[in-house]
Amino acid sequence: MQRHEEKYIIDYAQYAILKARAEKVLTPDSHGQNGSYTITSLYYDDLMDTALLEKLDGLARHTKFRLRTYDFSDKVIRLERKVKEGILTQKQSTPITREQLPAIDRLEGDLAVQMRGLRPAITVRYRRDAYLYPGTDLRLTFDTDLRVLPPDMTALFDPSYGGIPVLPGGQVIMEIKYGGYLPAFLRTLTAVPSQQLSVSKYALCREKFR
Repeated sequence: MQRHEEKYIIDYAQYAILKARAEKVLTPDSHGQNGSYTITSLYYDDLMDTALLEKLDGLARHTKFRLRTYDFSDKVIRLERKVKEGILTQKQSTPITREQLPAIDRLEGDLAVQMRGLRPAITVRYRRDAYLYPGTDLRLTFDTDLRVLPPDMTALFDPSYGGIPVLPGGQVIMEIKYGGYLPAFLRTLTAVPSQQLSVSKYALCREKFR
């Protein structure tokens, strides 16, 4: 299923204002503590860095593969393929176990087969505050403390990997995700002077790690 995904760079003062607004009308995500949790993603790319260059070259359509964990736990590990075209995104996701990770390039299944020949490229970590509008697929998220780490599977589960901060101090990435349309009230709720982000977290982190 395709969804719209808008990304904006905001400062910490704007984040505090918008978070307070969100808490009045939206529901915290059921994951984590009061909708807050750490996401760690190990991204894969080929030897030509195709996924990175598709984004940096401004191609309308680009594809990324990643492994993702939440709060360093191995209870939920997801292998994901994300395709983005403009602000439209489509994501495929399948669960995977920690025991399967060492042999991920030999697993069966649609996503595992598609990523054969790719290699670990970078690990991306951030703290997310997520809010939902009940009865809809609308999500509002704020990502803070974006960090880049080496492409090591251990980092998916080990919080002692500190990483390198990517964004200037106090900057936050706000994402608005929705299906058919964005309710007017949410557009009003998130209305602050901001810069729409055209570069992905993956690309930002790859540039920082060079």
